[in-house]
Amino acid sequence: MLENNNSRIVTRMAVRSIKSGRQKNLIMAAAITLSTFMLFCILTVGSTYFKMQRLQNIRMNGADYDAFIYGGFTEEQKEICEKNPYIQTVGVQGMAGWTVSTDTDDTLNTVMLWSDGAQWDVLSKPAVIWQKGEYPLKENEVMATAAALKDCGLEDAGVGDTFTLTYGDKQGEHTAEFTISGLLKTYKNEKIFYVSKPFLDKSGFSLDDYGRGFLYMKFKYPVVPERVFRELENSLNLGEQQYLLIEPAAQSSVQILAGLAGLVLITCFSAYLLIYNILYISVSSNVRHYGLLQTVGMTGRQIYQMVLRQMFMVGACGIAGGILLGMLTSFLLIPEAVKVLGIQKEEISIAFHPAVFLLSILIAGGTIYLGSRKPAKKATEVSPVEALGYRGDFGKRNSHGTRKGRLVWRLAWDQVTKDKKKTMIVLLSLAASLSVFLCLTTLIESQGPRTIVSNYMDADMVLINDTIKKDDKNDWKQLMDEAFQVKIKEGGRIKESHQVLIDQIVVPWEPEFVDTWMKAFYVKWMEESYADIETEFKQNPEKFSSYIIGIDEAAFTYLNSTLETPIDEQSFKEGKSCILYRDSLNLKEADYQEENIACYLYGGDGESHSFQIGGLTDDSYYRRGGITPTIIVSDAYLNRISDAPYVFKTSIQYEQEYDTAAEADVKNAIDTSAYPKDFSYESKIEEMKSVSKAQGNMMGIGIGIAFILALIGILNYVNTVTGNIHNRQMELAIMESVGMTEKQVKSVLIREGILFAGGSLALTATLGLFITYLLYQSMNYMQVTFAIPVLPSACMILFILCVCVAVPLTVYRVVTGKKAIVERIKTNE
Repeated sequence: MLENNNSRIVTRMAVRSIKSGRQKNLIMAAAITLSTFMLFCILTVGSTYFKMQRLQNIRMNGADYDAFIYGGFTEEQKEICEKNPYIQTVGVQGMAGWTVSTDTDDTLNTVMLWSDGAQWDVLSKPAVIWQKGEYPLKENEVMATAAALKDCGLEDAGVGDTFTLTYGDKQGEHTAEFTISGLLKTYKNEKIFYVSKPFLDKSGFSLDDYGRGFLYMKFKYPVVPERVFRELENSLNLGEQQYLLIEPAAQSSVQILAGLAGLVLITCFSAYLLIYNILYISVSSNVRHYGLLQTVGMTGRQIYQMVLRQMFMVGACGIAGGILLGMLTSFLLIPEAVKVLGIQKEEISIAFHPAVFLLSILIAGGTIYLGSRKPAKKATEVSPVEALGYRGDFGKRNSHGTRKGRLVWRLAWDQVTKDKKKTMIVLLSLAASLSVFLCLTTLIESQGPRTIVSNYMDADMVLINDTIKKDDKNDWKQLMDEAFQVKIKEGGRIKESHQVLIDQIVVPWEPEFVDTWMKAFYVKWMEESYADIETEFKQNPEKFSSYIIGIDEAAFTYLNSTLETPIDEQSFKEGKSCILYRDSLNLKEADYQEENIACYLYGGDGESHSFQIGGLTDDSYYRRGGITPTIIVSDAYLNRISDAPYVFKTSIQYEQEYDTAAEADVKNAIDTSAYPKDFSYESKIEEMKSVSKAQGNMMGIGIGIAFILALIGILNYVNTVTGNIHNRQMELAIMESVGMTEKQVKSVLIREGILFAGGSLALTATLGLFITYLLYQSMNYMQVTFAIPVLPSACMILFILCVCVAVPLTVYRVVTGKKAIVERIKTNE
């Protein structure tokens, strides 16, 4: 047959084919629209989610930075950072002093900091909730955070008010009157008085002093390769006490990007499977029509071109509709919802990049092209005679002998395995969508406030005796005595509490461990060298006092589990062995285990107590700030050697986690105690509220993305089942005509749904879980333990089972309607 190559005629026939199959093509266009819409929304809203996650990190860090130099810095190092092509902003912050007391409180925890213009106006602004007044310019002015005013007992103070403050700096302690030039509240809830440059200059501190100057850096791009950090560190020529600290999210940016790319690929694969399956069914169902066209002179090539042009027209309309719908949803509905939820629109505006347009169009267009090629090619290969008898590709039909097993299950299994390719597409689509849903819900759960927030031994509240922070032991007060411990438990809502006891000790010099410790300590933390004070330390060790900590059995069990090599519990209880707080020194636990350390109580009778070093810990919960080693022993032993050890901290666990009534009981006990202003505390409830505020609507958007992804796989299943039952109308009717009841037919369909659900869940629980774990770990820069969220997973399993069972029954009822069996047998697709 000679080919009649007429492009305009082919195009016109493609248009007529679209019109004649208006219903099918509308369904196909709607499916493409929906797929493109979901793909566009996932890329757009997904970018917004990760933008909000970065905003959460900024708020929780207190500033928008990717790295900073700790330990002071020089002007040369600042210039190197400013000239670095990868760094966008360099901010400076300096320690100007610390608060000591006001007229109402003498146990303060507020620090005095100075920030330069870049730090204040650029890096710190995103972490501020509100601000009143201006940054201080005069020596006696301060800008106070709300937390700092509360710490100083000045909650009612406002802009323009004055107060008297005793503070400390390099020159010693001073008392002066300050004017509040501004107020602000931050997401991190820090206790800070921001001061002027003249105040910093007067303090005697220099920005190159150890622990007094901080240089913050924000990089130009959100993804920073590891080599950039290494090159920056090498170029800075850091001193022994200087450290370049990288913000975890920035350090893991490449891994996070890889994980995000993996999520996008799986999402695109799910969308591809949906569009491909729709086109495969649609084109395959028209094979007879294409065969008849050959009888009137159309060549296989012309049919092939006609199908592709038809798909191009339908696809173009579907893609355009999907992009438009996605834009309306992403740029109008989502920002409005975020605004209603109390988040400033300009802070979390929808993240968008032109690549989202291109990617959405390319994926949808490429899928339509690939999805059309094979069915169209197959149609051109079928002869007119064969096409007349074509009734759809139902897979290879195997003849079966008599088999064991229940008939209904066998029929369901035969139908599912009849077209293995189509079945695999559906299973993969469902499994891919469920895997992404599982991965996202796991990530969202790991980023939830309740997961991020944790205190020592997972305590709900930790009470701290601030008088213990005073250098003179005579100023210490016994705030949490036995009567106080009884009082906090009066409401019956406290499950358990654990006290940390403390006393002051002297660790005398000895040439082995103590000398090694002091050298490492002075290199790490002190401005002067150990050689300058070594002689004085040997002669007057009382001037270099430290502390002995006593912990109970539960605390020991927890602490012992964190050691590289756990120590013997009985030896610890008896006071034969101890654990030392390492204070981040470069000392290896294995090198000093089984060495001995001796001490005696400060101001005591001079009786020496010797312990075998069992292990080293860096848990800051035990930090008090001694120069010589802090020794951790059992509370029973400390009570034996000390007449009256003080309670330094009390960790409290409620009967019910996050119980506000229990927290109110504890706060009431503090307020009604003799020294309420000498307490400070860490509350898991308050920290959770702070994290929730920092996250904004991130969790809600993340959950929305997860459900959209799950919907893709479900739509693919719905589409497949609809086409499958529509093509099987005559087959089902024949089964009923030979004695099968309608109830039995429905039983077959239900079991088919169960098999689809079981197969997809099995894939998700194996391969999907493995992929979820890999993606999770690549983005787990906060080092949260991997855990499958039980409730969302259970809901997902139940939902998939319900959908896979309900859809075939619903489609069967719609397709058959009230038609008689004879009428349905005569049905011709």
